[in-house]
Amino acid sequence: MTTDGTPEAGVTTYADTAFTGSRPDDLPPGQDLESMGYFDRKALGARLPLLGPQCREFMAAATNVFELDRLREGAGEKLEKDLAEREPHRCRMWASRADPLVLIASIGAAAGFFTLGPIAVSGIFLLTDGISKFALGEIRFQFTYLFLPLFSIWLLCRLLVHSGWFTLKRDTRFYRDTGMVSLWAGRKVGRVELPFAEFEAFASPVSTAVGTIRHRLGLIHRGTGYSVGYPGAQVELWETQVIWEAMQQFMDVSRPLPDIPEFDGTRHLDPITAEHDRKSGRPQRYWLDMERSHASTLHERARKAAAAYPWGRTREQALASGWRPSGVGEGDWRTGKSG
Repeated sequence: MTTDGTPEAGVTTYADTAFTGSRPDDLPPGQDLESMGYFDRKALGARLPLLGPQCREFMAAATNVFELDRLREGAGEKLEKDLAEREPHRCRMWASRADPLVLIASIGAAAGFFTLGPIAVSGIFLLTDGISKFALGEIRFQFTYLFLPLFSIWLLCRLLVHSGWFTLKRDTRFYRDTGMVSLWAGRKVGRVELPFAEFEAFASPVSTAVGTIRHRLGLIHRGTGYSVGYPGAQVELWETQVIWEAMQQFMDVSRPLPDIPEFDGTRHLDPITAEHDRKSGRPQRYWLDMERSHASTLHERARKAAAAYPWGRTREQALASGWRPSGVGEGDWRTGKSG
């Protein structure tokens, strides 16, 4: 609220359809795992429980420290403009790997990574052979046929991503203020909006290029069968469960936003979160003003607690069994040091 009692510009207003943590009794049936074949069940993975956030170690997600770095890179007017455009307190987005913009960005990232190879090889030749005719010839080859093409691909992809020619069209959007999920249902149908309460979650196994198995969060809508997937796979199953809990907390307007760097700068624009922060005394720029080393320490503390959580139990059951939370995002700013 402003000093004259009027709502602050940009403050969220919740719709009647907003998700409040409970699901209707007349939900359509979910996926019938018993009637599926063995391989179909294996591909679908483990069904994640609809208990609501119980572990609440939201900072344990691997992307949080990187998100903090990204926000700091755009500090000042650039950050304010970015937050105003994205409204992270109101809408979270999952990019689709089939989206041209995501594909271009992925190719660019891979090209940028592999440019390190020619540089490393050239350095090895200089260290072992010195400035010899052979070393100079090898360096010339590495630069001409490897580094230069890869660098050109990286630069072109970067220019295309920031050109504005491509926009996300097949992404999935989760709206906290309406409780709806907007997803791409194919060219014939286009976009559809469905209630978040009608989705069930699975941790699906994903095989990597070297044959290891990772876990990817997927949501399937009851009734229509439309499915969406989190952009990325996690090494441990509990990491997928942390992401699922964070999504439930984000969509639940009876709870404050998850206390992670992503929402610093806009938490005050969400009424429930603003009231929670006022009562708890949480600083508005808790993560943004924190030293990175301390943020990394809290991140690791949350990961240890999440890895030890007895998943599938309620928080009360977990505490009774001896599990202890990390305390990250639950008042630690009163006693924690940022150094």
